[in-house]
Amino acid sequence: MKWLPLPFWLLSASLLFSQSRADSLLNVLPTLKEDSTKVQTYLQLVDEFYRKDLNRALDYATRAEELSEKSGLTVLLATSKRNVGYLLTNMRKYQQAEKKYRVALKIYLEHNNPAGIMNVKTELGNIARMQSKNEEAFGLFFEALALAQKEGDKLREAGIYSSIGDTYKNQKQFKKAIENYEAALVLVRALDFKPGVSACLTNLANIYTEIRTYEKAIRYHEQALELKKEMADRLGEARVLNSLGIVYNNLKEFYRAENYFKQAHEVAEEVADVNLSYEIEYGLAAAAFGKGDYKQSIKMATDALEKLDSTATLETELKIHRLLSNAYEELKEFEKAHHSAATVIQLSDSFYNEKIVLTTNNLEAKYKNEQKVKEIALLESDKELQSLQLRKRINERNAIIAFALIMLTLAGLLYNQYRIKQKANKKLKELDRLKSNFFANISHEFRTPLTLIKGPIERLEQNPEEKLGMDTIKMIRRNATRVLKLVNQLLDLSKIDEGNLKLEPTEGDVYKCLRAATSSFNSHAAQRNIDYRVHIPQTVLWASFDRDKLEKVLYNLLSNAFKFSEDGSFISFETTYGEQALQMQLADSGKGIPKEDLPFIFDRFYQVDGSSTREKEGSGIGLSLSKDLVELMDGTITVTSELDKGSFFTVHLPIQQIRTGQEESEDEVAIVTSSAPRPEPFELIKEDKRDLPRILLVEDNSDMLHFIKENLIQQYKVTEAANGKIGLKSAIVNPPELIITDLMMPKMDGIELCKKLKTDVHTSHIPVIMLTAKAGMENKMEGLETGADDYLTKPFDGKELLVRTKNLIEQRKKLRELFANKKVHVDPKKVTVTSIDQNFLEQLLTLLEDNYSHGDFGVPQMQEALAMSKSQLHRKLKALTNEAPGELLRNFRLKRAAQLLAQKADTVTQIAYRVGFNDLSYFTKCFKELYGVVPSAYQR
Repeated sequence: MKWLPLPFWLLSASLLFSQSRADSLLNVLPTLKEDSTKVQTYLQLVDEFYRKDLNRALDYATRAEELSEKSGLTVLLATSKRNVGYLLTNMRKYQQAEKKYRVALKIYLEHNNPAGIMNVKTELGNIARMQSKNEEAFGLFFEALALAQKEGDKLREAGIYSSIGDTYKNQKQFKKAIENYEAALVLVRALDFKPGVSACLTNLANIYTEIRTYEKAIRYHEQALELKKEMADRLGEARVLNSLGIVYNNLKEFYRAENYFKQAHEVAEEVADVNLSYEIEYGLAAAAFGKGDYKQSIKMATDALEKLDSTATLETELKIHRLLSNAYEELKEFEKAHHSAATVIQLSDSFYNEKIVLTTNNLEAKYKNEQKVKEIALLESDKELQSLQLRKRINERNAIIAFALIMLTLAGLLYNQYRIKQKANKKLKELDRLKSNFFANISHEFRTPLTLIKGPIERLEQNPEEKLGMDTIKMIRRNATRVLKLVNQLLDLSKIDEGNLKLEPTEGDVYKCLRAATSSFNSHAAQRNIDYRVHIPQTVLWASFDRDKLEKVLYNLLSNAFKFSEDGSFISFETTYGEQALQMQLADSGKGIPKEDLPFIFDRFYQVDGSSTREKEGSGIGLSLSKDLVELMDGTITVTSELDKGSFFTVHLPIQQIRTGQEESEDEVAIVTSSAPRPEPFELIKEDKRDLPRILLVEDNSDMLHFIKENLIQQYKVTEAANGKIGLKSAIVNPPELIITDLMMPKMDGIELCKKLKTDVHTSHIPVIMLTAKAGMENKMEGLETGADDYLTKPFDGKELLVRTKNLIEQRKKLRELFANKKVHVDPKKVTVTSIDQNFLEQLLTLLEDNYSHGDFGVPQMQEALAMSKSQLHRKLKALTNEAPGELLRNFRLKRAAQLLAQKADTVTQIAYRVGFNDLSYFTKCFKELYGVVPSAYQR
């Protein structure tokens, strides 16, 4: 942090570092040892954050100070204290800052460090200036200036000129202030130091504002603003924008001023500079007052007052109350105006009292020093009295110190106990969360393959004469292997935790082992058109190594690479040997890992995506196990990754090569296995023309999809969807009789799919069966609360799924038959299941009741009233009532006619017209088709 103790314009150079630099420093920090490198990294982080987050910057500076002192790094200790002092100065904690600077100055003087001495004296001068100790400030500045000129340090010389200009400005000696600012500007322009140029321009603009030379002030501010934006100095940009707002307020161009204040406020909120935000909010209130919008001005000023905290200056609070008094007076609210004016007087007294107290304190300090000299002279004349007083004071001091130490120790012990307890509680909560996530994930991992193993076996048990197909047998073996792999991983983790997992090295060819392991993925790569490249030297690497553990590490890494890579992507594996170490590198062009997740990627049970919509299944133990096994072999594993670009894993294992009698080739020949895209065979998809109910099956696991389809295909037409998003689209375009969906799926999970289906009038009537590996009651309740009609937990019986499917479809069929009865009044509650469908039918029946007597009311009018297209209305009514819209309207009129005929309300002809039939013969024909007799006979 080279420039931090110079004035703020020199410090803005740090903003030229990118956010990626801060991220890089934070990523590398946990890996550093407690030495000078870590101290320097802390100081670089202070550079990154001091313009964005003062508290965070102070935290890193304090850490650097503590580590420097602990490690005996004297010069770095001085630099750290200087950083802490600067940040405390920015927080207006001047006394604390001065103490830090005094210690840093002492160290720099002992080590004869001119740069450090200049920086500290300049900053001590700035603290004196801020406390109106101008004489002391000038003394420190001129000492630092002489040293800078002697050392030929033009940049620091410019900074000191700027500080001298600030002091003259405080004394209202504007001409001298301008001379010093211009001297600083000449130096920084010669050095082409943009932060310094920007700051000098800002200083000159502010002084021209104060002397009301507004044209120059605006010109300098605009030049400074351009530089601030170029350097991405957001805090500096906010300050210049605020200054421009002040200038235009003074010029009574209030709309222009308001625009600048709004821009400044947005940036100040972004960089979290509270005091600057107060200044800007006052400026906005003043602009509103200038425009004559007194109520808005009062609102803004009141809001600003409510936000003020202990860091706000008394001067800011005074200005806001003065503005409130003027605004209330303009609105003729004299009582409030008087109250604000009284507050202004009270605050003014406090403001001027502060200055008086400061001056008095300086005089008092001098007086006390003189009194002490006199006291010492008197005490020297009476040694006995002096000895007694000194002894008494020492005793009192020791008693106070002892009491304070006891209280501090007790407080420290209590606080430490509290912290330990809080930390333990936090760890326990985190452990509980991890355990819950792990058991939820691992149960899903076990239940899915167990369903696919159990289902075919139960079917074979029920039908012994039926033989299992080769595809089914392969599916059983595949899922049994998956379960076995999970069990083995859990056992390995258990052994590692207990310290029972030991290395079992045997002699062999390491390269041969790696070739065998990597080649097992060749067919998988070919099936998915993945460009899979393996580079292993064509030599013999004979060594003693644990083959099983090396293979497990490699299988886990390659499995992850294939799992999270799209079809047609790229995966590369390369290994080299040198300096008695084996290095393996695995790269893929998959989805990558977010930066915030990289530090935890090897943590046990951690998953980058723990949601129920994650793309791939997993238990979160593969990478953790790989890391444990690598460390067991005294190796290291690291990863770098970029989102949507892929990941790069590096494994470094110490292996001692054993020389054999075989001649080893000096040259290395790379084995490259590349899977070029193969043309897909043309497959003719046969349309299922059977007159059977259609079921939509939404499932992302291909084996599970195949298993469920096999159970349903004999009695139903089955349509497939790979995830919830595709399933929803398919259900809307072509509504099925029933939907079966898994709970955990990518893109959109079963819960969200069910919610969207049940809240859409076009699909709300479709029954839904939810399948899940989550067996808890709360999971079942969550599924049912979203509107799912049934809920099946894996592993389930295929026969049970078939029965539940049949029952739901039959239930809907009965509801349609109930609607189609010959009665006129049908209760929608009895023929629907969801509230959406009930509301729809109630709306439909009301519409028919209001319009059935109008002969010109038909299907187009129904579509318009219900805001549905012809095809949507047709599908919805067929699903709910088993009648097309026209058929439904005709039958409703006929039912109403039957009611009137039974009551002998009128003649047949008049009743036909009353229910909307204009053709008597057509009415008679339709009535006979529905009731089996002509209307006149029905009336008799």
